[in-house]
Amino acid sequence: VRKYRFNALTNYTFTEGRLKNFGIGGAVRWEDKAAIGFMGAAPESDGVVRSLDPDKPVFDKSRYYIDLMANYNLRLFEGRISTRLQLNVRNVFESGRLQAVAVNPDGSVFAYRIVDPRQFILSTSFDL
Repeated sequence: VRKYRFNALTNYTFTEGRLKNFGIGGAVRWEDKAAIGFMGAAPESDGVVRSLDPDKPVFDKSRYYIDLMANYNLRLFEGRISTRLQLNVRNVFESGRLQAVAVNPDGSVFAYRIVDPRQFILSTSFDL
């Protein structure tokens, strides 16, 4: 669980000039460090670690993600249908990786999640 998160989103649509009907936007997402486990407590008399030390958490670092967007609005069929073409790029600076989500009592990672690389999403919407 991450203690803090921050999200911001913005967009702007040009209403005149050479860029009329174009829009641009972006988003930033930031998340605080996350505890992904705890180091083991001192071994018992037989040399086996049977409990975790709550004072020794293992953290994943804080992370940020950037998204970008561009769109164009036009009218089709003699102005009867409003159309919006939009390209979103999600996680612009992400190339894909495995991210540790859990550790053993010795600090070695035993579980990962797959972080997808940047995604390009092209969409079209119509309004009568």
